[in-house]
Amino acid sequence: MPGKQHTEWAVSYTHQVADNIRHYRSRRRLSVQKLADRCTAMGYPIDRTSLTNLELGRRNLLSVPELLVVARALQVPPLTLLTPPTSDERVEILPGVETDPQEAFAWLDGTAPLPGDPDDDGAGPRAALRLLREHQKLLADWTARTRAAAAAQARAEDDAEQHRDAWKTAAHGHTERAGHAEQLLAQLRDTMRARDITLPPLPPELIHLDHRPDG
Repeated sequence: MPGKQHTEWAVSYTHQVADNIRHYRSRRRLSVQKLADRCTAMGYPIDRTSLTNLELGRRNLLSVPELLVVARALQVPPLTLLTPPTSDERVEILPGVETDPQEAFAWLDGTAPLPGDPDDDGAGPRAALRLLREHQKLLADWTARTRAAAAAQARAEDDAEQHRDAWKTAAHGHTERAGHAEQLLAQLRDTMRARDITLPPLPPELIHLDHRPDG
């Protein structure tokens, strides 16, 4: 059973989360009832009284499902309710473990370990998250460049366009950068496959990356 110190930390931390909920609710100009209605509409009812008691410190625990639903109802990432990254005050992220909000945030989202904790060896969960984030970034870059290339090419082929050559050059540049992002994606997926990391889905235009002879 948790000791008194741990119980006090759990209550204190829940109140901190409640303060964050109240902060974002106010910024969204939502009444407590409106927030409750949004939660209910999402299929996980949290009544007005429960939310009011939470914000007023009369409720000392918040479940993980409630946290996720409230975050979605407030249209904020769940991590911003656990510890706002812009705060200057140190946060007791674990019983007896105080750290800067930015360091706590980095631990929560898997960017870095808490100060004093060992980092993984490049093959653990934190490393896997880094690869997944890089994959997302490269895929977003490929998508943006591909769309930009198509838009520029359309302008280059428009007889009414006065700067067709410039648009043709722009289309070529975007196509080259999309190709570079595609190559990096292929290499990254090879790395992820070698580390037995579940590969994120690809758009139909990139399915061939997983069917290369040397893949």
